[in-house]
Amino acid sequence: MDSHQNAPGSRIAGGDAGKSSRVISNLQVLRALAASSVVVAHAMHETASLSDAAGRVPIDGATWNLGFGVDIFFVLSGFIMTHTAAAEFGKGGAPLRFFLRRCARVVPLYWLLTSVLLLGAAIAPSLLNVPIGDAPHVLASYFFIPSGRGIDEIRPVLALGWTLNYEMLFYVFFGLALILPIRLGIFWLSVLMVSLALIGNVVSPQQVQLAFWTSPIILEFLFGVYVALIFRSGLRIGIWPALGMMAIGLLGFVRFSAIWEDDVLPQFLRSGLPAALFVLAAAIGPALPSGRIVVWGIALGDASYSLYLSHPFILRPLRAIWEKFVGDQLPLGLFVACGAITAAIFALVLCRFVEKPLTAFVQGFTRRLGRPKAAGAARAPGADTESA
Repeated sequence: MDSHQNAPGSRIAGGDAGKSSRVISNLQVLRALAASSVVVAHAMHETASLSDAAGRVPIDGATWNLGFGVDIFFVLSGFIMTHTAAAEFGKGGAPLRFFLRRCARVVPLYWLLTSVLLLGAAIAPSLLNVPIGDAPHVLASYFFIPSGRGIDEIRPVLALGWTLNYEMLFYVFFGLALILPIRLGIFWLSVLMVSLALIGNVVSPQQVQLAFWTSPIILEFLFGVYVALIFRSGLRIGIWPALGMMAIGLLGFVRFSAIWEDDVLPQFLRSGLPAALFVLAAAIGPALPSGRIVVWGIALGDASYSLYLSHPFILRPLRAIWEKFVGDQLPLGLFVACGAITAAIFALVLCRFVEKPLTAFVQGFTRRLGRPKAAGAARAPGADTESA
Protein backbone atom coordinates (compact mmCIF):
# COMPACT_ATOMS: atom_id res chain seq x y z
CA MET A 1 0.00 0.00 0.00
CA ASP A 2 1.27 3.42 -0.89
CA SER A 3 -1.29 5.89 0.33
CA HIS A 4 -3.01 5.00 3.54
CA GLN A 5 -4.80 8.32 3.50
CA ASN A 6 -7.31 6.79 1.12
CA ALA A 7 -9.81 4.16 2.08
CA PRO A 8 -8.52 0.61 1.71
CA GLY A 9 -8.88 -0.51 -1.86
CA SER A 10 -9.61 2.99 -3.12
CA ARG A 11 -6.65 2.95 -5.48
CA ILE A 12 -6.67 -0.57 -6.82
CA ALA A 13 -4.07 -0.97 -9.54
CA GLY A 14 -4.21 -3.02 -12.68
CA GLY A 15 -7.89 -2.51 -13.44
CA ASP A 16 -10.34 0.02 -14.71
CA ALA A 17 -11.02 2.84 -12.25
CA GLY A 18 -14.74 2.31 -12.52
CA LYS A 19 -14.44 -1.36 -11.71
CA SER A 20 -12.22 -0.56 -8.74
CA SER A 21 -14.49 2.11 -7.31
CA ARG A 22 -17.48 -0.19 -7.68
CA VAL A 23 -15.90 -2.93 -5.60
CA ILE A 24 -14.50 -0.68 -2.84
CA SER A 25 -17.67 -0.28 -0.80
CA ASN A 26 -18.52 -3.98 -1.00
CA LEU A 27 -15.12 -5.13 0.20
CA GLN A 28 -14.92 -2.48 2.89
CA VAL A 29 -18.27 -3.48 4.37
CA LEU A 30 -17.18 -7.11 4.20
CA ARG A 31 -14.01 -6.21 6.11
CA ALA A 32 -16.13 -4.47 8.76
CA LEU A 33 -18.33 -7.53 9.12
CA ALA A 34 -15.32 -9.85 9.32
CA ALA A 35 -13.62 -7.80 12.04
CA SER A 36 -16.86 -7.35 13.95
CA SER A 37 -17.52 -11.09 13.98
CA VAL A 38 -14.13 -11.66 15.61
CA VAL A 39 -14.86 -8.96 18.20
CA VAL A 40 -18.25 -10.44 19.05
CA ALA A 41 -16.70 -13.92 19.34
CA HIS A 42 -14.13 -12.66 21.82
CA ALA A 43 -16.70 -10.62 23.74
CA MET A 44 -18.82 -13.76 24.10
CA HIS A 45 -15.75 -15.61 25.31
CA GLU A 46 -15.25 -12.99 28.01
CA THR A 47 -18.73 -13.77 29.38
CA ALA A 48 -17.37 -17.13 30.54
CA SER A 49 -15.18 -15.26 33.02
CA LEU A 50 -18.05 -12.97 33.97
CA SER A 51 -20.61 -15.70 34.52
CA ASP A 52 -19.47 -16.63 38.04
CA ALA A 53 -19.35 -13.04 39.27
CA ALA A 54 -22.63 -12.20 37.55
CA GLY A 55 -24.38 -15.38 38.64
CA ARG A 56 -25.55 -15.92 35.07
CA VAL A 57 -25.03 -18.57 32.43
CA PRO A 58 -22.30 -17.54 29.94
CA ILE A 59 -23.37 -16.88 26.39
CA ASP A 60 -22.96 -20.04 24.35
CA GLY A 61 -21.64 -19.28 20.89
CA ALA A 62 -21.04 -22.89 19.94
CA THR A 63 -23.65 -22.74 17.18
CA TRP A 64 -21.86 -19.91 15.41
CA ASN A 65 -18.41 -19.91 13.87
CA LEU A 66 -17.76 -16.24 14.59
CA GLY A 67 -14.04 -16.70 13.95
CA PHE A 68 -15.14 -16.99 10.32
CA GLY A 69 -14.03 -13.36 9.99
CA VAL A 70 -10.41 -14.50 9.98
CA ASP A 71 -11.08 -16.74 6.98
CA ILE A 72 -12.65 -13.80 5.16
CA PHE A 73 -9.59 -11.68 5.94
CA PHE A 74 -7.25 -14.32 4.50
CA VAL A 75 -9.25 -14.61 1.29
CA LEU A 76 -9.47 -10.82 1.03
CA SER A 77 -5.70 -10.58 1.44
CA GLY A 78 -5.09 -12.97 -1.45
CA PHE A 79 -7.59 -11.04 -3.56
CA ILE A 80 -6.19 -7.58 -2.89
CA MET A 81 -2.54 -8.57 -3.18
CA THR A 82 -3.16 -10.15 -6.58
CA HIS A 83 -5.28 -7.31 -7.91
CA THR A 84 -3.08 -4.48 -6.68
CA ALA A 85 0.17 -6.08 -7.82
CA ALA A 86 -1.08 -7.47 -11.15
CA ALA A 87 0.86 -4.86 -13.13
CA GLU A 88 4.03 -5.55 -11.14
CA PHE A 89 4.56 -9.18 -12.14
CA GLY A 90 7.81 -9.65 -14.04
CA LYS A 91 9.13 -6.14 -13.34
CA GLY A 92 12.56 -5.51 -11.90
CA GLY A 93 12.55 -4.71 -8.19
CA ALA A 94 8.89 -5.67 -7.80
CA PRO A 95 9.45 -8.13 -4.90
CA LEU A 96 11.32 -5.52 -2.83
CA ARG A 97 8.78 -2.78 -3.51
CA PHE A 98 5.92 -5.12 -2.67
CA PHE A 99 7.43 -6.39 0.57
CA LEU A 100 8.39 -2.91 1.78
CA ARG A 101 4.82 -1.71 1.15
CA ARG A 102 3.38 -4.62 3.07
CA CYS A 103 5.75 -4.14 6.00
CA ALA A 104 4.92 -0.44 6.11
CA ARG A 105 1.25 -1.34 6.25
CA VAL A 106 1.32 -4.19 8.76
CA VAL A 107 4.27 -3.65 11.07
CA PRO A 108 3.84 -0.19 12.71
CA LEU A 109 0.51 -0.69 14.49
CA TYR A 110 1.28 -4.29 15.37
CA TRP A 111 4.63 -3.40 16.93
CA LEU A 112 3.08 -0.48 18.77
CA LEU A 113 0.27 -2.56 20.30
CA THR A 114 2.62 -5.43 21.10
CA SER A 115 4.79 -2.96 23.02
CA VAL A 116 1.73 -1.55 24.79
CA LEU A 117 0.73 -5.06 25.81
CA LEU A 118 4.18 -5.76 27.22
CA LEU A 119 3.98 -2.53 29.21
CA GLY A 120 0.48 -3.43 30.40
CA ALA A 121 1.66 -6.88 31.45
CA ALA A 122 4.24 -5.25 33.69
CA ILE A 123 1.66 -2.90 35.22
CA ALA A 124 -1.48 -5.06 35.44
CA PRO A 125 -0.63 -8.73 34.75
CA SER A 126 -3.98 -9.85 36.16
CA LEU A 127 -5.70 -8.63 32.98
CA LEU A 128 -3.83 -11.20 30.89
CA ASN A 129 -5.34 -14.62 30.28
CA VAL A 130 -1.90 -16.06 29.48
CA PRO A 131 1.41 -14.82 30.95
CA ILE A 132 4.01 -13.21 28.68
CA GLY A 133 6.59 -15.69 27.38
CA ASP A 134 10.36 -15.52 27.65
CA ALA A 135 12.67 -13.17 25.71
CA PRO A 136 13.00 -15.43 22.60
CA HIS A 137 9.22 -15.66 22.41
CA VAL A 138 8.89 -11.88 22.60
CA LEU A 139 11.53 -11.40 19.90
CA ALA A 140 9.86 -13.99 17.67
CA SER A 141 6.56 -12.15 18.15
CA TYR A 142 8.00 -8.91 16.82
CA PHE A 143 9.38 -10.61 13.72
CA PHE A 144 6.33 -12.73 12.83
CA ILE A 145 8.01 -16.05 13.62
CA PRO A 146 5.64 -18.67 15.07
CA SER A 147 6.62 -19.50 18.62
CA GLY A 148 5.11 -21.67 21.33
CA ARG A 149 3.29 -19.97 24.17
CA GLY A 150 2.22 -22.21 27.00
CA ILE A 151 1.10 -25.75 26.26
CA ASP A 152 0.08 -26.64 22.70
CA GLU A 153 -0.42 -23.02 21.69
CA ILE A 154 1.52 -21.22 18.96
CA ARG A 155 0.72 -17.55 19.43
CA PRO A 156 2.72 -14.33 19.70
CA VAL A 157 2.66 -11.89 22.62
CA LEU A 158 -0.32 -10.14 21.04
CA ALA A 159 -2.26 -13.36 20.53
CA LEU A 160 -4.27 -12.12 17.55
CA GLY A 161 -0.99 -11.70 15.68
CA TRP A 162 -1.04 -15.41 14.81
CA THR A 163 -2.93 -14.40 11.67
CA LEU A 164 -0.17 -11.93 10.77
CA ASN A 165 2.36 -14.76 10.97
CA TYR A 166 0.44 -16.37 8.12
CA GLU A 167 0.09 -13.04 6.32
CA MET A 168 3.86 -12.49 6.33
CA LEU A 169 4.45 -16.00 5.01
CA PHE A 170 2.06 -15.28 2.16
CA TYR A 171 3.75 -11.93 1.45
CA VAL A 172 7.12 -13.67 1.13
CA PHE A 173 5.74 -16.24 -1.29
CA PHE A 174 3.77 -13.67 -3.25
CA GLY A 175 6.82 -11.39 -3.49
CA LEU A 176 8.83 -14.26 -4.96
CA ALA A 177 6.05 -14.91 -7.48
CA LEU A 178 6.37 -11.30 -8.68
CA ILE A 179 9.73 -12.19 -10.24
CA LEU A 180 7.84 -14.05 -12.98
CA PRO A 181 5.12 -13.02 -15.45
CA ILE A 182 1.69 -13.17 -13.85
CA ARG A 183 0.57 -16.54 -15.22
CA LEU A 184 3.81 -18.30 -14.33
CA GLY A 185 4.04 -16.47 -11.03
CA ILE A 186 0.58 -17.52 -9.89
CA PHE A 187 1.14 -21.07 -11.14
CA TRP A 188 4.30 -21.52 -9.06
CA LEU A 189 2.74 -19.71 -6.12
CA SER A 190 -0.09 -22.24 -6.25
CA VAL A 191 2.31 -25.18 -6.52
CA LEU A 192 4.33 -23.93 -3.53
CA MET A 193 1.35 -23.32 -1.24
CA VAL A 194 -0.46 -26.54 -2.15
CA SER A 195 2.77 -28.48 -1.62
CA LEU A 196 3.23 -26.95 1.84
CA ALA A 197 -0.35 -27.76 2.77
CA LEU A 198 0.12 -31.35 1.60
CA ILE A 199 3.29 -31.68 3.68
CA GLY A 200 1.42 -30.43 6.71
CA ASN A 201 -1.41 -32.89 6.11
CA VAL A 202 0.64 -35.96 5.19
CA VAL A 203 3.83 -35.56 7.24
CA SER A 204 2.46 -33.58 10.22
CA PRO A 205 5.82 -31.99 11.12
CA GLN A 206 6.53 -31.54 14.82
CA GLN A 207 8.92 -28.59 14.55
CA VAL A 208 6.97 -25.50 15.66
CA GLN A 209 7.51 -23.25 12.65
CA LEU A 210 7.02 -26.02 10.09
CA ALA A 211 3.89 -27.26 11.84
CA PHE A 212 2.48 -23.73 11.77
CA TRP A 213 3.45 -22.74 8.23
CA THR A 214 2.27 -26.00 6.65
CA SER A 215 -1.28 -25.71 7.97
CA PRO A 216 -3.82 -26.08 5.13
CA ILE A 217 -5.31 -22.74 6.22
CA ILE A 218 -2.70 -21.06 3.98
CA LEU A 219 -4.80 -22.22 1.01
CA GLU A 220 -7.36 -19.55 1.92
CA PHE A 221 -4.94 -16.93 0.58
CA LEU A 222 -4.79 -18.91 -2.64
CA PHE A 223 -8.60 -18.85 -2.84
CA GLY A 224 -8.37 -15.07 -2.79
CA VAL A 225 -5.78 -15.08 -5.56
CA TYR A 226 -8.16 -16.98 -7.84
CA VAL A 227 -11.13 -14.81 -6.84
CA ALA A 228 -9.03 -11.83 -8.02
CA LEU A 229 -8.39 -13.55 -11.35
CA ILE A 230 -12.12 -14.10 -11.79
CA PHE A 231 -12.77 -10.45 -10.97
CA ARG A 232 -10.09 -9.28 -13.42
CA SER A 233 -11.57 -11.47 -16.16
CA GLY A 234 -14.53 -9.07 -16.26
CA LEU A 235 -17.18 -11.49 -15.03
CA ARG A 236 -20.04 -9.71 -13.23
CA ILE A 237 -23.30 -11.00 -11.77
CA GLY A 238 -26.58 -9.48 -10.67
CA ILE A 239 -28.05 -9.01 -7.24
CA TRP A 240 -29.85 -12.36 -6.98
CA PRO A 241 -26.91 -14.59 -7.94
CA ALA A 242 -24.74 -12.55 -5.55
CA LEU A 243 -27.22 -13.01 -2.71
CA GLY A 244 -27.42 -16.71 -3.51
CA MET A 245 -23.64 -17.05 -3.25
CA MET A 246 -23.64 -15.22 0.08
CA ALA A 247 -26.45 -17.44 1.36
CA ILE A 248 -24.29 -20.48 0.60
CA GLY A 249 -21.35 -18.65 2.16
CA LEU A 250 -23.32 -18.39 5.40
CA LEU A 251 -22.51 -22.08 5.88
CA GLY A 252 -19.16 -20.85 7.13
CA PHE A 253 -20.87 -19.02 10.00
CA VAL A 254 -22.88 -21.99 11.25
CA ARG A 255 -21.91 -25.29 12.83
CA PHE A 256 -24.59 -27.75 11.82
CA SER A 257 -23.32 -31.06 13.15
CA ALA A 258 -20.22 -33.14 13.76
CA ILE A 259 -19.59 -33.49 10.01
CA TRP A 260 -18.99 -29.72 9.89
CA GLU A 261 -16.17 -29.85 12.46
CA ASP A 262 -12.41 -29.83 11.86
CA ASP A 263 -11.90 -33.51 12.58
CA VAL A 264 -13.92 -34.35 9.47
CA LEU A 265 -13.72 -31.20 7.36
CA PRO A 266 -10.56 -29.04 7.64
CA GLN A 267 -10.93 -25.31 8.18
CA PHE A 268 -9.83 -24.29 4.69
CA LEU A 269 -12.83 -26.22 3.35
CA ARG A 270 -15.30 -25.73 6.21
CA SER A 271 -14.70 -21.97 6.44
CA GLY A 272 -12.32 -21.07 3.63
CA LEU A 273 -14.56 -21.99 0.72
CA PRO A 274 -17.61 -20.16 2.17
CA ALA A 275 -15.35 -17.15 2.80
CA ALA A 276 -14.20 -17.28 -0.82
CA LEU A 277 -17.85 -17.25 -1.92
CA PHE A 278 -18.48 -14.16 0.22
CA VAL A 279 -15.52 -12.32 -1.28
CA LEU A 280 -16.37 -13.43 -4.82
CA ALA A 281 -19.96 -12.24 -4.44
CA ALA A 282 -18.75 -8.89 -3.07
CA ALA A 283 -16.23 -8.51 -5.89
CA ILE A 284 -18.30 -9.43 -8.93
CA GLY A 285 -21.75 -8.56 -7.60
CA PRO A 286 -23.39 -5.13 -7.83
CA ALA A 287 -22.24 -2.32 -5.56
CA LEU A 288 -24.10 -1.79 -2.33
CA PRO A 289 -26.61 1.06 -2.40
CA SER A 290 -25.48 4.27 -0.79
CA GLY A 291 -26.88 4.85 2.66
CA ARG A 292 -25.91 5.67 6.22
CA ILE A 293 -25.35 2.04 7.22
CA VAL A 294 -23.10 1.44 4.21
CA VAL A 295 -21.14 4.64 4.92
CA TRP A 296 -20.54 3.53 8.50
CA GLY A 297 -19.65 0.06 7.26
CA ILE A 298 -17.06 1.52 4.89
CA ALA A 299 -15.60 3.64 7.70
CA LEU A 300 -15.36 0.64 10.00
CA GLY A 301 -13.87 -1.41 7.17
CA ASP A 302 -11.21 1.26 6.81
CA ALA A 303 -10.47 0.84 10.52
CA SER A 304 -10.74 -2.96 10.49
CA TYR A 305 -7.03 -3.52 11.11
CA SER A 306 -7.18 -1.26 14.15
CA LEU A 307 -10.37 -2.97 15.28
CA TYR A 308 -8.92 -6.44 14.91
CA LEU A 309 -5.70 -5.72 16.80
CA SER A 310 -7.00 -3.36 19.48
CA HIS A 311 -10.29 -4.85 20.65
CA PRO A 312 -8.71 -7.02 23.41
CA PHE A 313 -7.44 -3.76 24.95
CA ILE A 314 -11.11 -2.75 25.28
CA LEU A 315 -12.74 -6.05 26.21
CA ARG A 316 -10.41 -7.01 29.05
CA PRO A 317 -10.69 -3.75 31.03
CA LEU A 318 -14.41 -3.63 30.27
CA ARG A 319 -14.73 -7.12 31.71
CA ALA A 320 -13.02 -6.00 34.93
CA ILE A 321 -15.24 -2.90 35.15
CA TRP A 322 -18.39 -4.94 34.48
CA GLU A 323 -17.46 -7.51 37.09
CA LYS A 324 -16.86 -4.84 39.75
CA PHE A 325 -19.68 -2.39 39.10
CA VAL A 326 -22.41 -4.27 37.21
CA GLY A 327 -22.24 -7.86 38.43
CA ASP A 328 -25.59 -9.62 37.99
CA GLN A 329 -27.65 -6.48 37.45
CA LEU A 330 -27.62 -6.63 33.65
CA PRO A 331 -27.68 -9.54 31.14
CA LEU A 332 -24.37 -10.66 29.70
CA GLY A 333 -25.68 -10.08 26.18
CA LEU A 334 -25.53 -6.39 26.97
CA PHE A 335 -21.84 -6.78 27.82
CA VAL A 336 -21.25 -8.24 24.36
CA ALA A 337 -23.08 -5.34 22.71
CA CYS A 338 -21.30 -2.72 24.81
CA GLY A 339 -17.94 -4.35 24.16
CA ALA A 340 -18.46 -4.51 20.40
CA ILE A 341 -19.68 -0.90 20.15
CA THR A 342 -16.92 0.47 22.40
CA ALA A 343 -14.26 -1.46 20.49
CA ALA A 344 -15.58 -0.11 17.18
CA ILE A 345 -15.53 3.50 18.40
CA PHE A 346 -12.04 3.08 19.81
CA ALA A 347 -10.84 1.54 16.53
CA LEU A 348 -12.19 4.46 14.48
CA VAL A 349 -10.30 6.89 16.71
CA LEU A 350 -7.15 4.76 16.75
CA CYS A 351 -7.17 4.43 12.98
CA ARG A 352 -7.65 8.15 12.40
CA PHE A 353 -5.15 9.51 14.90
CA VAL A 354 -2.57 6.73 15.30
CA GLU A 355 -2.65 4.06 12.59
CA LYS A 356 -2.87 6.34 9.56
CA PRO A 357 -0.24 8.91 10.62
CA LEU A 358 2.12 6.20 11.83
CA THR A 359 1.72 4.15 8.67
CA ALA A 360 2.19 7.20 6.44
CA PHE A 361 5.43 8.06 8.26
CA VAL A 362 6.83 4.55 7.81
CA GLN A 363 5.69 4.45 4.18
CA GLY A 364 7.71 7.56 3.44
CA PHE A 365 10.79 5.87 4.85
CA THR A 366 10.25 2.62 2.93
CA ARG A 367 9.67 4.49 -0.34
CA ARG A 368 13.05 6.17 0.07
CA LEU A 369 14.61 2.82 0.94
CA GLY A 370 13.21 1.12 -2.16
CA ARG A 371 13.73 3.99 -4.61
CA PRO A 372 17.34 3.28 -5.69
CA LYS A 373 16.48 -0.21 -6.91
CA ALA A 374 13.12 0.83 -8.26
CA ALA A 375 14.31 3.91 -10.13
CA GLY A 376 12.45 4.43 -13.35
CA ALA A 377 9.95 1.73 -12.58
CA ALA A 378 6.27 2.53 -12.41
CA ARG A 379 5.09 2.24 -8.85
CA ALA A 380 1.74 0.51 -8.68
CA PRO A 381 -0.67 2.08 -6.24
CA GLY A 382 -1.41 -0.26 -3.38
CA ALA A 383 -4.54 -1.03 -1.51
CA ASP A 384 -5.08 -1.66 2.10
CA THR A 385 -5.57 -5.17 3.28
CA GLU A 386 -5.98 -7.04 6.41
CA SER A 387 -4.49 -9.58 8.04
CA ALA A 388 -6.81 -10.44 10.66
